[in-house]
Amino acid sequence: MEKGTPDFPIGLFSQTIYYSFPHHHIEYELFYLDQGECIFGIEGVEYRLKPGSVLFIPPGIEHYAKQIDETSVFHYYAFVFDITVLGNENDKCRKIFELMKIKRFLDLPSELLEKMKYMTELQKDNAFGRQLQVKTVLFDIISYIIDSKQFLAIDTQINSISESSQKKMNSSRAMDAAVLFIQQHYRENICLEDLLSVTNYCKSHFIRIFKNATGYKFTDYVNHYRIEKSCLDLIYSDKNITEIAIENGFNNIQYFSKTFKDYMRCTPMQYKRIGLSVVVPSTIANVV
Repeated sequence: MEKGTPDFPIGLFSQTIYYSFPHHHIEYELFYLDQGECIFGIEGVEYRLKPGSVLFIPPGIEHYAKQIDETSVFHYYAFVFDITVLGNENDKCRKIFELMKIKRFLDLPSELLEKMKYMTELQKDNAFGRQLQVKTVLFDIISYIIDSKQFLAIDTQINSISESSQKKMNSSRAMDAAVLFIQQHYRENICLEDLLSVTNYCKSHFIRIFKNATGYKFTDYVNHYRIEKSCLDLIYSDKNITEIAIENGFNNIQYFSKTFKDYMRCTPMQYKRIGLSVVVPSTIANVV
């Protein structure tokens, strides 16, 4: 997922494909399922979501979404935003937000959900002022959460961070850096040593921490991410299978086809045919 830009850190998504492997990120995510059903896993628990379900996912929380079965499809909208969109560290709005523990499953009115959807249309049309409108909708949603009391206030007296908590935070940041490196370089020949340089961890420690954080071995995570990207190209581009394989880091077409089938339980061409028959016109919308 592309999560906006440094000067406007809000990513806006309208997709039929979600990461089906456990992952986490340093941004907040507001997920709205508008069509179909899916299995959504979060912190080790799986939920069967129905259309209209809305989830709020804080930073660092492991989650994923997958099809109910091989033939089922779903479509969702999402806001993915960094805390800096609410101001600097001393901004009152940001401080208030950071003291809120928002409910995991939210009940939002239809007019706010329609605004989420409309924002993707503004982005597709490259509409003037869309950044301001997107930010307004995000603030409207947060305001509604406060008005409807769908949150708990965090105890402001808890200021100290234990040593074990600090270590977890450091590990989380290191894994975020490793995952970001993979997402930025997945088309290239990534090796384990690249990630060791990014995190400054020794090999054995990195392997253990990475597996705990993502649920995958390093090579499996890279392959899965490449397959996820290939799925998008199969549906939303006119590229042939060979082009898609090479552009997503697979130099061997046979290995690409085998890996794709291992993860998706169908061949690339079968996936393309299924996807094109149900694809929703609006695709990824990234606010820039």
